[in-house]
Amino acid sequence: MYVCKFGGSSLADSAQIKKVKAIIESSSERSVVVVSAPGKRSSDDIKITDLLYSCEQAAAKGESMDSLFAGIEGRFNGICSGLGLDPGELTGELEEIRKNISAGYGPDYAASRGEYLSAKLLSTYFDMIFIDAQEVIRLTADGRVDPQSYILLKDRIADGNRYIIPGFYGADPEGKVKTFSRGGSDITGAIAARAAGAEMYENWTDVSGLLMADPRVFDNPPGIREITYREIRELAVLGANVFHEEAIAPVKDAGIPINIRNTNDPDAEGTVILESRIPENVPVAGISGKNGYLPVHVEKFMLGRYPNFNSGILNSLKSAGLSADFIFFGNDSITYLVKQSGDDDVNRIREILSGVSCDRLEIESPAAVFGVVGEGIGSRAGIGAAVFTALAGKDINIRFTSYGGSRVSLLIGIDESDYTDAMNAVYSALK
Repeated sequence: MYVCKFGGSSLADSAQIKKVKAIIESSSERSVVVVSAPGKRSSDDIKITDLLYSCEQAAAKGESMDSLFAGIEGRFNGICSGLGLDPGELTGELEEIRKNISAGYGPDYAASRGEYLSAKLLSTYFDMIFIDAQEVIRLTADGRVDPQSYILLKDRIADGNRYIIPGFYGADPEGKVKTFSRGGSDITGAIAARAAGAEMYENWTDVSGLLMADPRVFDNPPGIREITYREIRELAVLGANVFHEEAIAPVKDAGIPINIRNTNDPDAEGTVILESRIPENVPVAGISGKNGYLPVHVEKFMLGRYPNFNSGILNSLKSAGLSADFIFFGNDSITYLVKQSGDDDVNRIREILSGVSCDRLEIESPAAVFGVVGEGIGSRAGIGAAVFTALAGKDINIRFTSYGGSRVSLLIGIDESDYTDAMNAVYSALK
């Protein structure tokens, strides 16, 4: 049995929804479907979710939301007509939502209604049983998934039937609507896959899987057929827009593979995210990086005798709203890569850490960091050599490096001015 999640681009209009129906009906294994709100139909379009947020903001200010809500009604009524359904299919639901937003139900309620309406409409068109996520998905006070969700949803799913569930939201401990972060429908799909004991979690979008590198930076990077959960995690930390990280945890724990596929090209195999893979043929899964960092270098003799030294610095930075995204350790030194947030960061950091007892504190020139990620890095001789040789060939100095803490990621820090050249050189050497 497969659980399928369809994103906003797959549900943007009636033509896209017809493609989704054909995909679902092509296999009886696709018996649980999670849907997003309708996405953009063109680059200058407005997402349903954004319109709903705007409605809530207008209502909170005591302003009219009539024109905004009319746009939502028109969008859903148009989809109904395009699918051959009664244009008034959702009239009652829309009126209730308008009333509740006006009554101050809050931004989470308002934002969730795009997915709710999408699932309600498509339950009729797909002939599926509707399950409201508010009834079966529980979130803790700090927004994490309550394990009770798996039990509640499992109890609602019976063999032989087909179900549709709105993504993006659940209920808080008080039973009120609570949304995930943007992209949260991926999380709902993962919860449903685990609850149902699915063989596969299919995540349908508008791309045929993941790519080795950012296509906005590199020309025609190769696709990735298989990638592991931990490779995905490493790439995400390095800034790659690969997959919603929180959507991996529920299926990872249950060993359920994720298949990222393209609604517009359903015959393409896409990318499968799984627990492990054989890396011999494809040792490197991807390359990604970030720039805009200030290296904060701290030295203290016999550093190992001060177990709270590192956590003290991290807490000081965090209390000031600064993030040390990457840390490089030496015997008696630590270098923190602190994400730049403003022009006065150097002075702010010096002031924040002025009370730290250390032998040396230096804020160095701006740096960038990139990573080569792959299950085969540790077992394939020559990958590290190829990376360092490529950088040397462009006369690019390596300022920091780390391998071993993560067995699937080689991290390298360089001058910020060398970032583009370094990424291109390494990509050319490894693709």
